[in-house]
Amino acid sequence: MSAPDLAALVGSRLCHDLVSPLGAIGNGVELLKMLHEGSDELALIEQAVAAAQARVRLYRLAFGAAHPGQEAKAEDLAEALQALSLNGRLTVECGLRGPLPRVQAKRLALAALCLETALPWGGTAQVTGQRVSARAARMKLDPDLWEALATGTPPEAPAAATVHFALLAEGGAVEVTRDDGGIAISL
Repeated sequence: MSAPDLAALVGSRLCHDLVSPLGAIGNGVELLKMLHEGSDELALIEQAVAAAQARVRLYRLAFGAAHPGQEAKAEDLAEALQALSLNGRLTVECGLRGPLPRVQAKRLALAALCLETALPWGGTAQVTGQRVSARAARMKLDPDLWEALATGTPPEAPAAATVHFALLAEGGAVEVTRDDGGIAISL
């Protein structure tokens, strides 16, 4: 029996514990909207709660525990990936079908976070069962992070903002391809 991935278990626990309070805040906002129709302030709070809930779903898939034999619904992964679209800069299209192994869903979520890092000015991303690709007029690519993915060797001292690169590399090398205006990660 292998040792548990404590960091992934902590990620799962944090996401699990945040779901209920965010849901309660969302419900409270809905009630307030009934009393104060057309409130711009409540609309901002509602958007913030929706964005937080979406990010928690994505982080639960990307950073939570994933054991062999577990499955994830393609719809759940597609819904979680829409968290990347909420700021309006990035558009995500999912071509996922049927259930996926949970480990594969985790790696796809991590790969999508890597692409989000590469597209701070926006772009479009496509996700299929084995590949995440993106196109943008302008990208920000840290060669060390992308090399880590290609070799399957996590960076020695990953930053919190780029830990998803280390976690994806830790799971094994991926194929990174790049052309004019595009980049892809194939698992």
